[in-house]
Amino acid sequence: MKSVEDNIDRKSDYFINLPTDAIAECFLYPFHLGHFFYLPGYRQYRKHFDSFLLMFVLEGSLVLEFNSRKWTVDKNKFVLIDCYQEHGYYTTTGWEAIWIHFDGITARKMYEMCVGKLGNVFSLDDPLPVMNYMAKIYQPFVRKEPIKEVLLSKYLNDILTELIIYSPLELREIRRASTIENTRLYIQEHIQEDLRVEDLARNALMSTYHFIRVFKKETDMTPHEYIVSSRIRIAKILLLESNLSVNDICYESGFSSASIFCAAFKKYVGITPTAYRKKARDPE
Repeated sequence: MKSVEDNIDRKSDYFINLPTDAIAECFLYPFHLGHFFYLPGYRQYRKHFDSFLLMFVLEGSLVLEFNSRKWTVDKNKFVLIDCYQEHGYYTTTGWEAIWIHFDGITARKMYEMCVGKLGNVFSLDDPLPVMNYMAKIYQPFVRKEPIKEVLLSKYLNDILTELIIYSPLELREIRRASTIENTRLYIQEHIQEDLRVEDLARNALMSTYHFIRVFKKETDMTPHEYIVSSRIRIAKILLLESNLSVNDICYESGFSSASIFCAAFKKYVGITPTAYRKKARDPE
């Protein structure tokens, strides 16, 4: 159907969904939804409109007034507001958006969790998952397909869950770097123990493959290379500053056997441990 509001382009689509009592009592549900092309000069003010609004701006910009605040909302940003409260939005330039008014048994609690984390206007590093769910809700109405209410509820729940668990890329990078730094500290503190990459990955709450990939990105070394390099560094210090035998230094630095130690040392340093000690103590 077409909107009767002023300054809405006629190519805009608008749909009303009336849920059954069972759905309304137990699930989330879309109430009004549409894909609108708002023309310059569009204005909307309401004391209340009993639902919650999720909007994604595809083009243009609008000004949102809600909860005694004002935002300019540009392309690729989301709006999530409680329309039970007074609100308004308008534009001098026009904007295009896909939007869903929704409600339901868990709507308010999930809304509060979302805005508590993201605010009423926000952007996502990758908006595509949420956009895809919005499209899945919208498309059956456009195509005049049978409306499967439980599926619509599922998609709404998926959207809000995606927003609740969302973590910005920058924060994920910080957390990832912190996790790898903790792993490096753990390696240093347990260098004499049997350090298995699988165990380190498990402690970091990552799959082994993902852990190796992330560790290398942060340190330019695989976990195994980092462990061996750390052990070689300790061995070099002991060779220079102690009178321990090569065999004792092998175990002090965490290698499991003298043969493995000597092979690794020669690979990383270019000479054997004995030759390294002799060269350092007698340069001539």
